[in-house]
Amino acid sequence: MATLSASTTSRITPTSPMLGSAQLVRALRDELAVLEDLVSTLDRQRAAVASDDIDAVNDSVFAAHRLLGAYREARSRRRSAVILACGGGEGSVEDLPRALGQRMTDDEHHASRLLRDAARRLVEVVDQNRRLLHAAMSNGDKFLKVLTGASQTMPQQYPHGQRPSMPVGRRLVDLRG
Repeated sequence: MATLSASTTSRITPTSPMLGSAQLVRALRDELAVLEDLVSTLDRQRAAVASDDIDAVNDSVFAAHRLLGAYREARSRRRSAVILACGGGEGSVEDLPRALGQRMTDDEHHASRLLRDAARRLVEVVDQNRRLLHAAMSNGDKFLKVLTGASQTMPQQYPHGQRPSMPVGRRLVDLRG
């Protein structure tokens, strides 16, 4: 969520209510619902990676892609609602208390707090998944090296453009059982 500079903050002045509180709360809750779905999808993705369930990983990737589109739409609607409610600004959730002050309802406070909390949770889940996927790829590389008989210390690139010689008849994988 972007923060506003001092010059932008001073330009936000509430005008006559162009948007009712119910519409603003609805926009905040719609974005919250999409974020919660995205967090849930990423949780399932992490579980699928941990259990080596490639079908579930693929399903979660497609679901996350679909939800990111829905998130862009919900975020755009929320930003427009906040701009209308505040009479200007950049549409961030942080604009609401600065512009509305005492006129901000309990429902608006609650919905904006839940939305900020969900956004923080999404950042945490994305970081967890990133670390897990990085570890899974690293373990996959190590497994492939063991499987192919490559040295764990073998450099990633061949020095001076030459390929190391491999003994004739050496098999990558012994399939004899």
